[in-house]
Amino acid sequence: MYNENGQLRNLSSRETGLYFIAGLLFNAVGNGLTVATNMGSAPWTASAANLANATGLSISVFLFAYGLIAAILSCVLLKSIDWPRVIGNLLFVLTFSVIIGFVSSFFAAQGIGDLPMPTRLLIDLIAIVSVGCGVSITQRLQFILHPLDDLTNLTRFMFFKGNAGVAQIVNFAIPMVISLAVWAFTGNLVAVNIGTLVSFFFQGVVIGYADKTVFSHLDHKLKLNN
Repeated sequence: MYNENGQLRNLSSRETGLYFIAGLLFNAVGNGLTVATNMGSAPWTASAANLANATGLSISVFLFAYGLIAAILSCVLLKSIDWPRVIGNLLFVLTFSVIIGFVSSFFAAQGIGDLPMPTRLLIDLIAIVSVGCGVSITQRLQFILHPLDDLTNLTRFMFFKGNAGVAQIVNFAIPMVISLAVWAFTGNLVAVNIGTLVSFFFQGVVIGYADKTVFSHLDHKLKLNN
């Protein structure tokens, strides 16, 4: 929805496409940079990496499984199966994974991973903000979302009165527990670093702030608490 001086209207197809591309770019570039800096993956990616390391299976298996489970849980919360929504979410997982791989490889080839640690940390923090902005845009747009972002958006308005910070921490608590459980059983912990902790505590805050400052006229289409 587009907010013009308090009056809401539907977005045109052109506007929807432009906002979606903007959100995708913010998200993809940010995620690609976090991977390239090697300063810690986001909690869901980190937990998938730990499960892959423990089982020998591909990380893609667990990332897709997370997306599938999140899509199912969203249907349970909505008490209906919206097939276009489910299919769109799963297609987002597949295509987004390819984009992230390309972007992270591009930045790695530029030598970002070889930069001094303080510089990589600064880039990683900027990247986390970029991811939060991208998620904010796509969540407000409610066009095609990653299933985990869709689930977080639902729980944000259904259970946490629209508080993005709380909703994101609750969402991220699950993969953090998975990573710690794998660590307890195997003694190995991978893909967890400063960036993971920053994402856990502050990505939701960034999303909430971006809602008000990045394309601020773009309003949430989903407000289940109203």
